[in-house]
Amino acid sequence: MPMLTDPSAKYDPYTPIDLPNRQWPKRRVERHPIWLSTDLRDGNQALARPMTTEQKRMFFRHLVSCNFKEIEVAYPSSSETEFEFVRSLIDGGDIPDDVWIQVMTPARAELIHRTFEAIAGARKVIISLFNATAPCFREVVFGKSKEEIIELATTHTKLVRSLVDEHREKYGAKFRLVYGVEAFSQTEPEYVVEICTAVKNAWGLAGKAMEDRIMYNLPSTVEIAPPNHYADQIEYFCTHMEDRDEIVVSLHTHNDRGTAVAATELGVLAGADRVEGCLFGNGERSGNVDLVTLALNLYTQGIPCGLNFSNIQDTIDIVTQCTSLPIHPRHPYAGELVFTAFSGSHQDAIKKGFEAQAVRHAKAAAEGLPLKWSIPYLPLDPADLGRTYEAVIRVNSQSGKGGIAYIIRKHLHIDLPRPVQQEFYRVVQRQVDRTAREMTADEIKATFTSYYHLDEEKFPARIVLSKFAVIQTVRDGHGVTTFQGRMTADGQSFTLRGEGSGPLVAFLAAVESRTRLRFAAVETHERASLDPTSGDIVSFVLLVETYPAPAIVNGESQTQVPTWGVGVDTDKARSLIRAAVSAMNKRLGNRPVAVVTGGTKEVLRILNDDYGLPVPRGMQDVLSELCTAGDVEGLSPEQVAARFVSQFCHMPEDAKGATLSSFSIAKVPFCSQLRFQAIITLHGSEKQVEAVGGDAVSCLLVGLGHLIGSVALREVQIVPRVQSAKGLRHVAFVQLESELQEAVYGIGIDDDMTTAMLQATLVAAGNCNGHRL
Repeated sequence: MPMLTDPSAKYDPYTPIDLPNRQWPKRRVERHPIWLSTDLRDGNQALARPMTTEQKRMFFRHLVSCNFKEIEVAYPSSSETEFEFVRSLIDGGDIPDDVWIQVMTPARAELIHRTFEAIAGARKVIISLFNATAPCFREVVFGKSKEEIIELATTHTKLVRSLVDEHREKYGAKFRLVYGVEAFSQTEPEYVVEICTAVKNAWGLAGKAMEDRIMYNLPSTVEIAPPNHYADQIEYFCTHMEDRDEIVVSLHTHNDRGTAVAATELGVLAGADRVEGCLFGNGERSGNVDLVTLALNLYTQGIPCGLNFSNIQDTIDIVTQCTSLPIHPRHPYAGELVFTAFSGSHQDAIKKGFEAQAVRHAKAAAEGLPLKWSIPYLPLDPADLGRTYEAVIRVNSQSGKGGIAYIIRKHLHIDLPRPVQQEFYRVVQRQVDRTAREMTADEIKATFTSYYHLDEEKFPARIVLSKFAVIQTVRDGHGVTTFQGRMTADGQSFTLRGEGSGPLVAFLAAVESRTRLRFAAVETHERASLDPTSGDIVSFVLLVETYPAPAIVNGESQTQVPTWGVGVDTDKARSLIRAAVSAMNKRLGNRPVAVVTGGTKEVLRILNDDYGLPVPRGMQDVLSELCTAGDVEGLSPEQVAARFVSQFCHMPEDAKGATLSSFSIAKVPFCSQLRFQAIITLHGSEKQVEAVGGDAVSCLLVGLGHLIGSVALREVQIVPRVQSAKGLRHVAFVQLESELQEAVYGIGIDDDMTTAMLQATLVAAGNCNGHRL
């Protein structure tokens, strides 16, 4: 059946109370109410699988530890299990002297007698006598008039009074009476006053002392109106009952409309003194009011709440274990996610809030002022409930830089500069997008440590700086910094030495002299570790890899490729150098590191000065192999350079090699493809190569594939080179990979860039598969 277009045809609205001078909206709560837990009765009866006696005893003990002084333990006359549980508490001595147990009984004589049998020997007992008063119960359920319902209530109140007198004399027990107006919120307000006055007179023991006051439980047995209406009903009752100082008004709200907490808070403003409810809102249908939320709402307003949830996880564990009901992740104060921010803007606000509060608290402490809590999105300090800040910020695809930076700050004691926050944020987001799940704080910490190579044992780096020293001297009146140390690159260990205007410049010069890795520092930051016991300095270095001449690698300019590194050390200079090593490891990727020996360095000079070949880093490993072989053969550096040129450079005069005689490129009609034709010379004989493709180099490789097998292009680097006799010429370096995953190189030189690339490709292809064309 669908929802009605006009629900008024089926449901009547509540009837408001005429309360023209209501006072509750003007009031403020200044103290907590009396708390009564009804978990063991109202909460238990709502469970699909009621608690066992042992579970109830465990729950009772926990309620005592939470500082409840009034606990409803059972409906003893309803079953033997309930009866025996009450007896076990009394006979076992489990009830502290300052705790009142409450037992409930309907207005029926035989059940009242059974109830008193259950509580015999208890020291402090609240008898909860109840009967329904609303018209639908009077007329439909009981078939009684208002007067007959009053007679029912007063007769059984007198019975309770007589049994109280008897037990006081026999056991020396203390008793209090709470009369429950069942279905109060659906009962006429004036009739509630009338029946409660009659019950008070029948009881005859009400006095002004707190333990002598008669209590009235005014429940919203079924929540049928908004919270303000319930507050009106409570204020009406409080202002129309005589001898208000001999009365305790108690609230017992249900959550049918989802407003039990609001109704209770407004009911307290309206004059109520006491609140009944359950931990986390367990109870029939939508549950009773949540006492944890009510208490902590007061606590966050600076009002002592009277209950102790200093370790709220213990309370959660007890409740879930005994009731088999989970706590919703978004449940106020107790849910797993209530102190958690995933949103980037929220995380940034929380991070800044903690930073500002640290400064504010330091100033307040120095002036002897209270340390007030004020953090965006966190109305309560999680530590007050025994929770840590571990999960305040959690990271998913919606998270921002601030939240990630907060986790690094909290777990690694590193305060990230904003540019580093931005760089690492992208790293985390890529991982979150790839895994499609939340990242834990431990995972973020591990990712940071791995990405910036901060733990060489756990996350091995390709470049490792072991022993090193920084020496400051004065030369010709100027300060000179000398770096000396030992580095391992891809398992090869070698010494480093360099000079410069400062430690970082000297280190970078030393690295360049031995590896041809040329870096420059663009920006640096140094910050003390946030762990005051460590004495560490955390440095951040932005390095840019530079090239001897403007270079194009795979179509992209390589003159400016900045990357951040992070280093930690107790010494500032060493911390900066470690940060530079971190950046280098990130920038290297999978590229090989060629360690330049003395002979290699001289051959590089000859190739650059005499042949006009600025050998790229990728080819320096090959050059090192040639130098080693040349040492064995007794070749001079000039002879090794000549061998390098012969093997890798395009040489038209070399009849034994591979040369490009001519080529043509034409567009294929009606498409973006090119038709490529070339005449090449192989071992003294001419061959024609033809292919269609997206560019000239790809076409040449396709055509050559029929002669030498499949090869793949891995890298193309173009360096413009000025030579005095021939003007501007292009030097092309091409790396190919064969079917055997063999990396080979070729070099072409021409005033036309395309020609230079084709020459280099042809030579590299000839070096594939262990032979030359």
